[in-house]
Amino acid sequence: MSGKKFFSTSLILILVAFLGFAGTVYYVDPFFHYRKPNSKFYYELYEQRSQNDGITRFFDYDSMIIGTSMAENFKSSVWDELMGTNSIKVSYSGATYKELNDDLKVAYKSGHNLVNVLRPLDYSLLIVDKDEIRTDMGEYPVWLTNSNPFDDVKYLLNRDVIINYTLPVVIRYLRGAAGGFTSFDDYSYTGDQNTFSKDVVLQGIEEFTEGEVLEPTAEDMEILAGNMEQNVVALARQHPETTYLYFFPPYSMAYWGGLRSEGTLDQMLFYKRAAIDQMLECDNIHSYSFTLFTDITTNIDNYRDVAHYSPEINDYVMKIIAEGESAAADQYIQYGRITADNVDDYCDQEKNYLKTFDYNGLLD
Repeated sequence: MSGKKFFSTSLILILVAFLGFAGTVYYVDPFFHYRKPNSKFYYELYEQRSQNDGITRFFDYDSMIIGTSMAENFKSSVWDELMGTNSIKVSYSGATYKELNDDLKVAYKSGHNLVNVLRPLDYSLLIVDKDEIRTDMGEYPVWLTNSNPFDDVKYLLNRDVIINYTLPVVIRYLRGAAGGFTSFDDYSYTGDQNTFSKDVVLQGIEEFTEGEVLEPTAEDMEILAGNMEQNVVALARQHPETTYLYFFPPYSMAYWGGLRSEGTLDQMLFYKRAAIDQMLECDNIHSYSFTLFTDITTNIDNYRDVAHYSPEINDYVMKIIAEGESAAADQYIQYGRITADNVDDYCDQEKNYLKTFDYNGLLD
């Protein structure tokens, strides 16, 4: 075979191989970039930032559980039983408010009519620029979330997608596995991967002190207002048909003790109140806070670190919010539901409790 013919043949074979790989990825579509799951195949859901956009666009649902790692251990089946919905769970570990809001926008753009949205509001992400996304967790897969067909090559000819996501689907099919996908109870679930223990959480903490009190800053208030307006409040104004069930998670008392030691406890409570006030502008945002659920927050065995709670607490949070939605207005505060009528009372109770609590008693 002449060198020219060999080169031409090799080039054709390479092109055929590329087309074969690309065509297989396109047909299987493990990240649901083009369509909903093929009923012939079984898909494992475990790649949040690559699969969530497709889940949000193409799956059938009328309710969303969305959030950071604070939402990973929610079970859609429990939420659906409590609320009578058909929900999906799309968690983004460590995500900013913008990343979560962008995914919510996708739900509406893809034609879904949301009855409700359950979403935690992480304290640590309140004072973050409204346009910030996490780039420290690897390259963000914009080729999956944008509408540019030309950069789909990063998906169709991606070695990792071919070997680790597409081929396993094909192999399961050839072995006769039934079609389907990971349940939204199991997707992103981490409860069995961690140890929830006081000893783990408080390891290395010898004392909670009282640091020099830091005052809120005008710069932080501007950042917070922009973050809340763009990534929390604006979408609720645009979609009054949806009830947004937003909650401040039950971080442990060790978390608040750490803020007290840093001198930022008053500052965080000030920022939290400002965020609540912005949410109260929308009747369809129902704000909940779990700080005063002390049976949870003072039992450090419920946690794997100062913030992350056990799956049992996820179940409890859903139950309380569901009950809070059907409670009489004069009972809202006992469910942690904050309204214009009780916000002053709630914030006074919370501040008094957090400032007078014996944090060093947690170390006994």
